[in-house]
Amino acid sequence: MPLSRFPAPVLASFLLLLAGNARAEADCPPLPGLDRCAAGAHGWVYGRDADQVRMLAGDLAASAAAFEHHFARPPLRLAVLLDAPGGIGADDRARLLAAGAVQVIDWPGMQAFQAARQSAVAADDPGSRLLAANPAIGQAIWRNLTRHELGHVVFNLAYWPDLGRTSGHGHARSPDWLNEAAAMTLEADELVAQRRRMLRSLRADPAHPLPGLAVFLAMANPARPDGQAAPATKGVSLVYRSPAEAGDPATGARYYAQVQGWADFLDQATAAVRPGVLGSISERIAAGDRFDDWLADTGPSFGLPDTLPALEQQWRAWLDATAG
Repeated sequence: MPLSRFPAPVLASFLLLLAGNARAEADCPPLPGLDRCAAGAHGWVYGRDADQVRMLAGDLAASAAAFEHHFARPPLRLAVLLDAPGGIGADDRARLLAAGAVQVIDWPGMQAFQAARQSAVAADDPGSRLLAANPAIGQAIWRNLTRHELGHVVFNLAYWPDLGRTSGHGHARSPDWLNEAAAMTLEADELVAQRRRMLRSLRADPAHPLPGLAVFLAMANPARPDGQAAPATKGVSLVYRSPAEAGDPATGARYYAQVQGWADFLDQATAAVRPGVLGSISERIAAGDRFDDWLADTGPSFGLPDTLPALEQQWRAWLDATAG
C-alpha cells in the first residue's frame, strides 16, 4: 500500500501500528488452538498460520490508520480469530473483551475461504479455474474482502455501539452510501483503483448516467440481497452466493464506483480545511439527522456549500476535472 496516500501525521501513526505488531506475542491473551497472534492499535489477529496472521495484522493496521484519517477518531480494536477451533469458549472470548476488543470475530483463513467459495459454485465455474491457476489472485480477494467487511464492523460499532447484530451492509443504521464508503476507505489501494477506473468509464458512457445526489444519497445498495438475514449471534456473517443469486453484477459495480468517487470527492474537497469529514457526517446521522441537515449546519465549516443543489454542482465539476 503506498504510504504517500496519507499525510505525515497519519503516516507516523501507521508506522507505530506496525511497530506494535513486532511485539505482538507478548500482548496477546493465550487462546487454545491458536498459537500465532499479532497485536496492535487495530486489535488482535489469532490463527495457526503465522504468515496469514502477520499478513492480516498488517492489513488491519493500515485500515486502522485510514480510519483515524477519514473519521478523525481512534480506531476500535477487534479480535479476529482465523479458523478458530471449537474449544475457544465464552471465558476466552470474555478475556479478549476485557483486554479492549469491542468484538470477537470468527473469520475464515484463506484456505477455508476458498473452500467455502468453491462449494457454492459449479465445478466448471470460470472464476474457480482462474483462482486455481493464479493463487495470488485468491489471496488478494481474501485480503480485500476481509478489510472491507471488517471495515463495516468497525464503522457500525464506532457510531452505533449498541448495535446488537452487525452483518456488513444489511444491518447498519446508516444510509447505504455511507456504510459502503466507510468500508471502502479502509481497503487496499488496488481495489480502490479499480473502482476509480470504472467511474471514469461511466462518465464517458451516456447509456449509464450517474444519478443526481438527491437520488444517489437515498439509494439502497443494489448489491444487497433482499431480506438479508442477521447472523445467529452478534458478529459478522459471510454468505456465498451463485451469480444467479447475486443479481445484476453490473448495477452493483456501478453503484460501488459512484460511492468510491463520492467518498474521494468529500475527502479531497475538505482535506485542506478540516480532517474527518466522514466522521462528522456519521456523528450527525447516528444522532438521527439527515445528510441535508449536516450540510446546512456543518458543511461550510468543511469548505462545502450549505445546500444540496450547490453541492451537486461542485460534485459534477469534480467529476469533470477527474475524468481525464
